[in-house]
Amino acid sequence: MKVVAVVNYKGGVGKTTLTANIGADIARWGKRVLMIDLDPQASLTFSFYRPEEWRANLADDRTIKEWFEAWRGESYVPHLSPFVTTPPVVNAAITHNGGGLGLVASHLSLGDVEMNLAARLGGAQVRRSTRYYFDVYQRLAAGLATFHPADYDLVLIDCPPNFGVITRMAVAACDFLLVPARPDELSTLGIEHLITRLRRFAWEYNRVADMQSDRYPGVKRLDPEILGIVFTMVQYYGGQPIAAMQPHIELARGLDAPVFEAMLRESNSYFAGAAGTQLPVVLSERIPRGLALELRTLVDEFLRRIGAANRGY
Repeated sequence: MKVVAVVNYKGGVGKTTLTANIGADIARWGKRVLMIDLDPQASLTFSFYRPEEWRANLADDRTIKEWFEAWRGESYVPHLSPFVTTPPVVNAAITHNGGGLGLVASHLSLGDVEMNLAARLGGAQVRRSTRYYFDVYQRLAAGLATFHPADYDLVLIDCPPNFGVITRMAVAACDFLLVPARPDELSTLGIEHLITRLRRFAWEYNRVADMQSDRYPGVKRLDPEILGIVFTMVQYYGGQPIAAMQPHIELARGLDAPVFEAMLRESNSYFAGAAGTQLPVVLSERIPRGLALELRTLVDEFLRRIGAANRGY
């Protein structure tokens, strides 16, 4: 079971669209995929459920918020499986190939959980307050460990557009990081800052792990691999990204992270409209040939990069 966290400081970069389409396409080819929506905006959740369905069937007792709130002390890890839902529309489109897609839905009040966890850490004194450090940052990893390794082939975690406690918890639980971005100045600056924060958090985490190795002997050092930066919402002219975007793409290639060769074009009419059908555009019969090819190429590269990370797929 491989775990990929999809992260970016900036909202509006296609993070949820990328997560939903990668997951749905891999599930279509016979894999078991679990998605976890950690963003309080719940965009991934609403990609698969209408708001009224979420309100009636999930909001009260089947979201990641309720799972966090089910914790009772440091020694009890509530199982994640009761919180996994099976979105009906997308699974109806993929089950004939033996695959499946599960979702742990988000909640609009997930921000309250973040504040409570930050308070448990000690707020700004996090590096001095190690008593609850791994109780907080290991929660999602411990939750994923309640599954049998064969339950899912791939876990995709849609993170909030920040580097707060919940995003760092996802980083501590993942094997790989995927960074979607628009090819513009703000996104490029955000990527550079994100990489710096990731390195800083890994250093801090490993420092605490070394200091607390006697108390937490099972905690492994943190070293997630950045699979790459994926450019989304790309505008093309003559088969190439427009001139205004090319300098930002080249600048990203000079950062301390790989960049995917595959990119996703801007296509609001298809991507934005998919939320109303509860079916990612990659599974739609109406998808244009060019967009279908881009998504297929992107998923192929995603799988190759995971395979190249010495564990195979």
